[in-house]
Amino acid sequence: MKIGLYGYENAGATTLFNAITGFDIPTGFSGDRQQTHLGTVKVPDPRLDVLTRLYNPKKTIHAELVFSDFPAASREKKALSNVQEAKSMDMLVLLVGAFSSDGSTPDPAGELENLLTEMVIVDLEHVSKYLEKQRKVPAAAKDTRLFALVERLEPHLEAGLPLRTFGLTPEEENALRGFAFLTQKPALAAINVDESRLAEKPDEALAKLAVHHQVTPFLLSARVEEEISRLAPEDQELFLTDLGLSEKLSGRLLRAAYDLANLMSFFTVGPDEVRAWTIRKNTPAKQAAGAIHSDLEKGFIRAEVFTYDDIVEVNGNEAELKKRGKLRLEGKEYIVRDGDILHVRFNV
Repeated sequence: MKIGLYGYENAGATTLFNAITGFDIPTGFSGDRQQTHLGTVKVPDPRLDVLTRLYNPKKTIHAELVFSDFPAASREKKALSNVQEAKSMDMLVLLVGAFSSDGSTPDPAGELENLLTEMVIVDLEHVSKYLEKQRKVPAAAKDTRLFALVERLEPHLEAGLPLRTFGLTPEEENALRGFAFLTQKPALAAINVDESRLAEKPDEALAKLAVHHQVTPFLLSARVEEEISRLAPEDQELFLTDLGLSEKLSGRLLRAAYDLANLMSFFTVGPDEVRAWTIRKNTPAKQAAGAIHSDLEKGFIRAEVFTYDDIVEVNGNEAELKKRGKLRLEGKEYIVRDGDILHVRFNV
């Protein structure tokens, strides 16, 4: 999954990117910066560590997420940067500065509203251009169902509302996938606060705005998190404890991203490799096998399935698991659950 970090200058997007990825990209707004920074982050999962201990594989592979730090948008121009790159993301993290570095009073609610409004405008322009072009196409030559669907979106966007609130069916969402609408993407509103405000909740204006646009607010201090990421592991734990935090930002943010995008993990295990795979919740076994390799989906026969909790209970002994009747054979329609372990049988 690809996650884009979006925000105005000095909101802290690059600082956040450094904290998550461990990079050391120079911070500070430069109006001529055009480069997008990319970083891959392993998704922390204690279950994978336990499975590694049980199976002692040659290698362990975590699920990964790709983060993109876009060039900052200009507050003066009120325009988003790198719109096309943002459209290629699966999720957006909207960075909002709620700290004061120069004595000025921050306006996080106003800043978030501007970002969200600009995204609505981008989508509205896309819809308007599509409809204008399609109205010149003969009825026999155009996709009338898609045209009718997009036509229904226009007044919703004109009212300043994101497509997340339109109530699209799964079939309609799939039909619109090629448009890559920004306001259809799941989004976190990352409120970048001072260290002293980490335990607070978003203020009422921010909370109402988040509900209105169906984005999830997430408080953090990018500067503090970057400092923590530079410490030795043992010192990180002490620092986090002093702040009243249970884990680093990377873990908290990635879990929030998983929840928002309706994602989960299943595992494959063996002497060669223990690996976590990311799929959407309610994915059938056949499609889950496709996450491993397309051949497994094409030639899927069935899957041997057992749970993480059950294999831990027998200390990794699959023979004992089978004896207890806890190793099941499931067909292609079986809905894979978070923490399932799959051995896929296939024939190509």
